[in-house]
Amino acid sequence: MNTKENQRYEIEYAYILEHYTIEALQERFGVWYSEAQKFIQKKGLNEYATINSRRLGYAVCDYFADMIRMKEFHGIDHANLNKVYAYSSYWFLRRQPIQLVSNVEKDTDLYINELFIVNNLIAKLKGHCTHQEIIQKQALLEMAHLWFYNFKFRIFTAQSLEVAICSFFAANGNRSTMKI
Repeated sequence: MNTKENQRYEIEYAYILEHYTIEALQERFGVWYSEAQKFIQKKGLNEYATINSRRLGYAVCDYFADMIRMKEFHGIDHANLNKVYAYSSYWFLRRQPIQLVSNVEKDTDLYINELFIVNNLIAKLKGHCTHQEIIQKQALLEMAHLWFYNFKFRIFTAQSLEVAICSFFAANGNRSTMKI
């Protein structure tokens, strides 16, 4: 990368450091990178996929930029869990940091970023439910298939993801994450 491109990247996102520490950005990057790497390994796609650090860096910066705008607009200090999951998923999907480096055997693996986010969201949502017995495996599977389909073929926004996540928590009786 040449110096001019690097300066543009730093200038566009420099204001984020007025609101968050570099450590917070690095921590979010590290978590996303680690979760994506574990997913690639679990799927057995180590030789087919890699994580593009630059794309992931942009996803992290875009996420934090949205958090800043949202907090300033709504006059809030902290985003609720619905927003965190929705906006992070949205920017991961927009930036597509998991890149295929060779042909995969299954067509579904062509949508590796979408698969990752669906799996990541389902795991996180299940982990936060207070009434685990209410969650039905079939309902989760249907939701996962619907999200995967929508991420591949439909228009979605961070806001529509937030509504879906909030609906899931509401349906499962978990109001602790629905703070407004």
